[in-house]
Amino acid sequence: MLNLDAFTLAVVSALAALFMAVTMAGIYLAGNRERAIADWALAGLLFGLGHGLGNLTMLDIEWLDRRLLLALVNGSVTLAYGMLLLGVQQHLERSRWTLPVLVAALMVPLATWQLPLMYQEPVVRIGVLTALFLAFSLVIATALWRAGEQPLKPYRLAVAVVILINACFLVVRAFYISMADNLPIDPNAESVLVPVFFTSVLFFMALTISLSLMLFRRKEVHLQFLARHDALTGLLNRYSLDEFAGRELSRAQRGEHDLSLILLDLDNFKQVNDEHGHAAGDHVLAEAAARLREVIREGDVAFRVGGEEFLVLLPGAGPKRASQVGERLRLSLAERPFEFRGRRIEVSTSVGVVSYDPLRDDWERMLRRADRALYRAKNAGRNRVEIDSLAQPSRTF
Repeated sequence: MLNLDAFTLAVVSALAALFMAVTMAGIYLAGNRERAIADWALAGLLFGLGHGLGNLTMLDIEWLDRRLLLALVNGSVTLAYGMLLLGVQQHLERSRWTLPVLVAALMVPLATWQLPLMYQEPVVRIGVLTALFLAFSLVIATALWRAGEQPLKPYRLAVAVVILINACFLVVRAFYISMADNLPIDPNAESVLVPVFFTSVLFFMALTISLSLMLFRRKEVHLQFLARHDALTGLLNRYSLDEFAGRELSRAQRGEHDLSLILLDLDNFKQVNDEHGHAAGDHVLAEAAARLREVIREGDVAFRVGGEEFLVLLPGAGPKRASQVGERLRLSLAERPFEFRGRRIEVSTSVGVVSYDPLRDDWERMLRRADRALYRAKNAGRNRVEIDSLAQPSRTF
């Protein structure tokens, strides 16, 4: 006699898994083409397939091959957990365990099909699968738990908690079934099946919500990053400059530390675009930014403030150290030609250096002084470092 309540919940659990697949696919098709989303959509589809096929075992259909059905169910759910793992690894930019996942997804149905113990003994089958799913869950949760990107950490922890709670329920279920001979309640009774399927529904819904929130938060963080950073070089852009400059200038005005800035402009950069193309020019700019990062110390902040113009803010640096850094920056660009598609592109830079004068400077004046020094370096033949001179006329930054 079909237990309608249990069967209905079993169908709903399959639909909840398919809802996860549809949600992830919708996010992917809406423009967020992160590969992890496709992995999670496939995971939802496989969970739904596994649960859907599992529902057929509750029906009294004589022509169904139960061994084949169980093999397909176990293989689908195993691969679903594997796709969850691969998606998390992709999301965290870790190495993907594709081969172990495929091996597990192949071995489980083969074992169910070929080994009598896996087919005939529910306790053995559920125990093996629970151990495997628990291993997947622990690896996923640990990876999310240890991910240190602070803006996303609470959202990743939420996904980890959902997966761990489901894993705990799987363990409790396996333990209960292993004790079936000593318990007065049949593991296949309605009082057991209803909580099992109800928990599956909650798991898929909670997993869908937590993954969606994590993805939306990541997209928000990415957009915030783009608003503050230059898309080509990854350096902070000029819209971020005022925030950093205001903070560091306030500290310098209170006498907490010195403050210097360096303004760089790549020499004859238009010729690079004209002779080698804009793709080569973009490569030179990105590589120049990378070299800037190599030279400056931790705590210094680099910005791209114009087409081929960069600014480096040096908290705690006086005139001597600032001029030394400026010279190292000049050498890092001038002494190593840039390589692009087998071509060598030689690019130098002119550098203007200025240090904060507490008696005369505000931020706009510091910028004008740095720009004046840069202008002098250009007029003196380029590929050189100039310290600001208050006596020289300035042009607008």
